[in-house]
Amino acid sequence: MSYRYKQRKKQRLNTILNIAIVVVIALIGVFAAQIFLGGNNSEVALNEQELETENETNEQAPVDSITDPSESEEETGTDTATNEDIETEEEETEQDQEPVQDGEWEPIGTEQTGEFTPNFSQDSVNWQEMMEALRYATGLDENMIPWRVENGGSPTRVRGVVSDPANQGQPYEVFIEWVDGQGWTPVEKKQLTSNPYQG
Repeated sequence: MSYRYKQRKKQRLNTILNIAIVVVIALIGVFAAQIFLGGNNSEVALNEQELETENETNEQAPVDSITDPSESEEETGTDTATNEDIETEEEETEQDQEPVQDGEWEPIGTEQTGEFTPNFSQDSVNWQEMMEALRYATGLDENMIPWRVENGGSPTRVRGVVSDPANQGQPYEVFIEWVDGQGWTPVEKKQLTSNPYQG
């Protein structure tokens, strides 16, 4: 699920960049047309036209974009499709951030290869994947506070106590288990009534 979320996020960024590129190219085309069409005038007249163009750009831009029906239809169709895609991606992103029902969790995926070795170093890939599994189970975001992350009874089971910064007094206790080739999977979650690790 995490991989799909990253892919949708990357596609959304690419869509926004493509829209920006189209807008820039359209503006360049408008200015180039004005410069070349006024090329027969004297240099002084050209400078005056450029000044007027800069002052009237906001008023002329809609008119220029409508004068060519083919460009208008193409841009309108692209914008409509893009807006629908963005809305769909935003809805899916919001759904991904919601906590999954207990017992319906799936492995988050992993970049680790070979025989699994528990590594609780905070700069390790295993640590990052454990944090991702804890966020997945609780629905918390990148601001999640890990109060305690420890062995959960076996080398492939971990117990984590985490909370939202705004609700530090009632953290979640989550157990996650390692699945070879698939990564960490949440298996149990409950919300504590108090935080034994809060000073």
